[in-house]
Amino acid sequence: MPHGGAADYAASMSFSPRARVHLQNIVANWRTIASLVSQSEAGAVVKANAYGHGVAPVARALHAAGCKTFFVAYVDEGVELRNAIGAEATILAFNGAEPGDADLIRTHQITPVLNALPAIREWLKLSDTPSYAVHVDTGMNRLGVRMEDVPELEDLTASGPPVHVMSHLVDSDDRSRAINAEQLARFKDAASHFPHAHTSFANTGGCFMGQDYGFDIVRPGIGLYGGGPPLPDGIELKPGMTLEAPILTVQSVQPGETVGYGATYTFDTPRTLATVALGYGDGFLRAAGNKGIASLGGIVCPIVGRVSMDLITIDVTQAADLAMPGAFAQFIGAEILLEEQARRAGTVGYELVTGLGHRVRRIYD
Repeated sequence: MPHGGAADYAASMSFSPRARVHLQNIVANWRTIASLVSQSEAGAVVKANAYGHGVAPVARALHAAGCKTFFVAYVDEGVELRNAIGAEATILAFNGAEPGDADLIRTHQITPVLNALPAIREWLKLSDTPSYAVHVDTGMNRLGVRMEDVPELEDLTASGPPVHVMSHLVDSDDRSRAINAEQLARFKDAASHFPHAHTSFANTGGCFMGQDYGFDIVRPGIGLYGGGPPLPDGIELKPGMTLEAPILTVQSVQPGETVGYGATYTFDTPRTLATVALGYGDGFLRAAGNKGIASLGGIVCPIVGRVSMDLITIDVTQAADLAMPGAFAQFIGAEILLEEQARRAGTVGYELVTGLGHRVRRIYD
């Protein structure tokens, strides 16, 4: 039975938006992506609260399924993750650490990814130097030791080499771009200077490019949650969450009337509207006004007017028999795919899910 009926109204007990987080789907996506690079270990990127899905439940589900290596951005995220999943996993923090973090790093067994020669020099001055990883910049020009500095890096770390060497693809969204192969060649060169280190290069899009990009460990992120670049032929990912919002009111409007702040949408025919409890105060993008869509029972209902802080109005004319106060409209899920909604708002799935705030109740199944 599709969501959106009277039973949903009775069960909701609250006129607030909710995200049904599908842990089994996330695990299934992890396994699907892993199958594309089967000679590599499949890690999981769970930074930014597991891309808005909830780091503790997501990481526990992945760990129970066999995932042993996790990636976060900040040391504090690593501490939270360690407390959630226990000692039997490797955790790497992309944004590195300062020497003052060393005790925290040791206590919680976090591997910081160091991104510049000065940071590495300072880290190596520590007594009982904690294990660390190194990011090599193969073309992103964002973080990492530059390629021309790799020989110096090798000399600097000779007595205390990194346990992990990684880089990051510039445009794995477009698998046809020559820069992918150029970066691959650079990373192979850089990694050859550290033969005993684990190597990692592929994000979700990199995994879609096959085993050549896999190295020792792959780092799928957005793909775990059902988003990311176009899928390879024959591959299907499932939604990591279903974002739903309850209808508060239903009303009819006539030609010439407008809706919402700024009167940005004028009706030219009689329409039925539903106002739902979701807005940019919940992290749903204001840019989706007059562009985004919702679904009631699989029927597409356009967003009309601006997205306001707490409310969105949708045109439910084609789904009028399903539109009633308390029924839930879907904004992300099997009926409204994450990247399709993001595209309509002029952004990417990453921003849409990571921005969802605490007012959106997470329900785990």
